[in-house]
Amino acid sequence: MTRHPYPRALVATATVLLATIVVGASQDGPPPGQAGTRATIPAPVVAAAEKIATDPQVMALVKDQSTDAAAKARWNQFLELVRIPSPPRQEHLKAAEIHRRLVNELGFTPDEVMTRADGVIPASDTNIVDGLPVYNACVVIKGSYAGRADAQHYKGQFPKVLVEGHIDVVNPEELPKSGDPSIRIKLQPYAQPVVATPEELAAIPDELSFDARGRVIENDKYATASKVFANAREAEAGGGVRIYVPGYGDMMPSSSNAFVLAAAMKKHKIKPVYDIWICGTAGEEGKGNLAGVKQLYGFDQKAGTGSNPLNIVANFGLEGGGIVNFVGSYRFEMKFKAPFARPNGPSAPAAMAAAIAKIAEVKTPTDLKPGAPKTTYTVGRASCEPPPRPGMGVPSCSLEVDMRSTRKETLEDIRNAIEPAFQAGASAENARHGRKDGSAEGITLELMWYGLRPAYVAESVDNVAVHAGLQSGIQLGAINAPFVSDGSGSLNDNVPAHTGVPTYQFTLASSAAGAGGHAFWEWGTRGAPAIEVARMHRVLTAALIVSGFHAADGTVVPPAVGPIGKRTRDTVR
Repeated sequence: MTRHPYPRALVATATVLLATIVVGASQDGPPPGQAGTRATIPAPVVAAAEKIATDPQVMALVKDQSTDAAAKARWNQFLELVRIPSPPRQEHLKAAEIHRRLVNELGFTPDEVMTRADGVIPASDTNIVDGLPVYNACVVIKGSYAGRADAQHYKGQFPKVLVEGHIDVVNPEELPKSGDPSIRIKLQPYAQPVVATPEELAAIPDELSFDARGRVIENDKYATASKVFANAREAEAGGGVRIYVPGYGDMMPSSSNAFVLAAAMKKHKIKPVYDIWICGTAGEEGKGNLAGVKQLYGFDQKAGTGSNPLNIVANFGLEGGGIVNFVGSYRFEMKFKAPFARPNGPSAPAAMAAAIAKIAEVKTPTDLKPGAPKTTYTVGRASCEPPPRPGMGVPSCSLEVDMRSTRKETLEDIRNAIEPAFQAGASAENARHGRKDGSAEGITLELMWYGLRPAYVAESVDNVAVHAGLQSGIQLGAINAPFVSDGSGSLNDNVPAHTGVPTYQFTLASSAAGAGGHAFWEWGTRGAPAIEVARMHRVLTAALIVSGFHAADGTVVPPAVGPIGKRTRDTVR
């Protein structure tokens, strides 16, 4: 999940932190000391939760996943998937392995895999984002609805419920150009301090081993890493280790377990009414620009609207949170280009520094308008090309700026204040050298990348995804009351929520401890498998409440929502 604009280690010639945002979100309900809103759960949802959660087929799935063999299989799959590097917009290696496992190991037919190696979903109208293909990995649990004589559809697409977790990870930033791309999973005793540099991480001698097929080798190191603990204190006392690998916490355990849940539904013949799609989505982190969910929801970046071409009626994210409000952002990477690489001409670093200085003077709507929603901006990274040879000037510099708010109106205000500062910095440097803007001898600008996360503030917490998410938790004892946090997050869910599709978040992970999310030193320690199973039970219950369910006794729990999903843009096909 992305909670800060550029969480990677910053390598910059000039970095200025101008403003930050604190995003508050809890797993369920308001955290201590934070306001929350009570949802009103409809009686049919309460009844559906009880029937589904205790259904014999569902309970058989839960019992099966509670075995030691199932816990080991989940753990091994996680270790084998998390070592596959998956930078945003370069997720094809991980997506390919998920596709392979779905068909060869998890019991699905090729027709049930809804995504392709080339990144195309034929039914979507958004298969290219920022000029690049989208490497999602999705599988369907087919429902019965399409076979009904009275079934409704949107341009051929019958209703579906989406359960998704992202498969991209911040580090490494790029796939290696050659050699084995696999990430080494390092193991470190708690008695040793957390590593401070990549060199320290690489020097740790203990690591997990994998065979030529990418399967984890169950040796003594594996046995140590596989120990289960309740918390960090117990892990430190009981010989636990920090398991260093990018994506340990954010968010491969949940995403891997989503496909385990899909396979378990298939094995135990769980039959929904509406289709349920389970997806590993691309592009949630860094410059991924939410590409995965933009494809699934047909989000047009220029129009700022979603066509929902697949007719999704509810979205369940696996990034945790349990929130309904989403911080939007505009993100720019602007390049300042020098006319020629001479040290005595207009300077790209100086132009960029002038732009940063001008941005630093900008006041946000929060500063200027009493009662305006929290609006912030950050200069996240400033970097320059090295001179082509000694004695020559810097050819270009790039500046990344992030603007955030929960409201589109205030986002536009801060964008309108900041965007002119890029040119103002270039103009100031041109004027210093007597050059005209736009001339071949002056500093010029090039927009390298523009990112958009749409903002959304819920008018009500009462929608079908929230109801199912909360009531499944109440039914299974995970929460005590139907409260929704008033905090905001910045997640994949920004896109479905902005499109009008009800959304709620869970997690399928279990960790005893962990830290370093988005850092090269991200680590975790294995938590109780029973927690994973309880969370799978809850996610399954919530998804079936919305989709409807053919119960073991022959009755049908009807879908909790109508068959036509919401959208903010219609399309013609």
